[in-house]
Amino acid sequence: MAAFIDRIRIFFKERKGSRLVLILLTALLLELVAVLQYTYTRNLLIKEEERITRMELTMESDVILNTLEEAELSMRENEWSVQKSLAHPDSLFGAVGRMIRSNPSVAGACIAVLPDYYPEKGRLFEPYAHKEGGRIVVDQIAGPDHDYTLGPDFQRALREETDFWSDPYAYGTDPVQQLTTYTYPIWDRSGRLAAICGLDIDLTWLSDTLNVHPYYPSSFGFMLTRNGRLVAGPREERVSPQTMAYVADLVMDPTVDRTIRGRHRVNCIEFRDPVNREWAYLDFRALPRSPGWIVAEVSYRDEVLAPVRSMMWRILLMALAGLAFVIFIIERFARVGKRLWESDVKQARIESELRIARRIQEEMLPKSLLDRADLAVQGFLAPAKEVGGDLFDYFVRDEKLFFCIGDVCGKGIPAAMVMAVAHSLLRQLCEQEEDPACIVGKLNGEACRNNESGVFLTLFLGVLDLTSGRLRYCNAGHEHPLFIRDTVEELPALANVPVGAFNDFEYRGQETDVAPGAVLFLYTDGVSEAMDINRQQYGRKRLRAFLSGCSRQPDALVHAVGDSVRTFVGAAGQSDDITMLALRYREEQDKNR
Repeated sequence: MAAFIDRIRIFFKERKGSRLVLILLTALLLELVAVLQYTYTRNLLIKEEERITRMELTMESDVILNTLEEAELSMRENEWSVQKSLAHPDSLFGAVGRMIRSNPSVAGACIAVLPDYYPEKGRLFEPYAHKEGGRIVVDQIAGPDHDYTLGPDFQRALREETDFWSDPYAYGTDPVQQLTTYTYPIWDRSGRLAAICGLDIDLTWLSDTLNVHPYYPSSFGFMLTRNGRLVAGPREERVSPQTMAYVADLVMDPTVDRTIRGRHRVNCIEFRDPVNREWAYLDFRALPRSPGWIVAEVSYRDEVLAPVRSMMWRILLMALAGLAFVIFIIERFARVGKRLWESDVKQARIESELRIARRIQEEMLPKSLLDRADLAVQGFLAPAKEVGGDLFDYFVRDEKLFFCIGDVCGKGIPAAMVMAVAHSLLRQLCEQEEDPACIVGKLNGEACRNNESGVFLTLFLGVLDLTSGRLRYCNAGHEHPLFIRDTVEELPALANVPVGAFNDFEYRGQETDVAPGAVLFLYTDGVSEAMDINRQQYGRKRLRAFLSGCSRQPDALVHAVGDSVRTFVGAAGQSDDITMLALRYREEQDKNR
């Protein structure tokens, strides 16, 4: 034993042992680096899978929602035609044909009239249109063998008196179609529920759309109804029906352990495929609005982590080859760290510039006219992003109030740049001209010059003579202002095109008298088109009703409208720039003084 210890002591004394220790320590360091690199890269790939899946789910949800919204819009656009045709039952055949003709996604449409609504047509009357061989066929399909009043969608529409989407269902035999029906009640001009309209949307294409470009070789997408029935999924040659049934049950089972990913609230379940026994990630989310269908994506863990495993073997082999790989790893991490640092610095600079841009934009807004007793003006601008594309301005020159409000198409920095240029040009033109139509025409000429991107601006420009109360104005495609007197009425406006749309357009102005004490309220579509979480708009009708009971003081008026819009929107948040301008001409006693 003593001899063995002496040999070890001599080994280290001759420095052979110190070299071995150094090599071992270097090898351990390299292995530690390799493990850390593996762990780091593995986490990155998992986060990448999460990001890709979230993006896929968002795009697939948008495709489905856009299809549904186009059908809803088509129905609402044809609602007037159906209402008009109710007076003549045979006209409904033309109306149902127009419903299917206006939207290529619509496979069929019907108007199920309430029983005995037309005594001359019998108890049941249901014009139906569908596409057949490239043409539209219209027929009356109600009868003893088809009593639509027994259908669950018809009964639900009578009970709830609101529009809704049905769960997808199979229709036909060769080929089999996946259809969903948008049901929409129709009232006649007397306010009586007269008919239930239905638009059939073909979802057969959805299975291929969800799986057209899988990011990972074996990943696949599918869609379920709220009750867990499979609507669209991959072909059987790609994914076993047993696997599909298993993942559908996982989605609907509330007892299965799941995690919530990101602010988009994507559910994730890690499971083992019952067929190939591989571990996989199941990510799914419900559509953010009715009908609440569930869109899901499946990715297999081996495919997600395949790049990092391949890299791990390469790192280990290179680590055994020599210390040169250590230098490579250090340099690689240094480059990544530098890029991240540069990215953070760049992001901080952009955020700082955005804050400066917003302050500059706020400083461009006009100051209050506190020195005039015959006029009260108040503006309000709340951009949806750091900077916005709305504008308003007002100033007094030669006892005339020049005022305007505008909305540049788009949001963010590009719209803010266009707004700043338009604001500056308007100021210059208003210093030289008094005719609103002439001012808008010159602004349009400047805006159309080199306007290759097609950016345009809706604008209302007014010039109020403060001595006579005569208002001259020109409306370039903007929301009609509201006159608040004994009632709330829209200011008539000619159909001029937005600024920047056509270079040779001749703008026409208008004139009217403003009575003392009247309030003129101008606003952008960020007010009337503000939507709540149910995608219901604030609307012009609601705005007019609110203004009829509001204070006539401009400052209190714009802030009250702003509070009303924010209360209506609630958790949905602001989606567009909100801009308002209110002005009140002098009171009656001021004019008689």
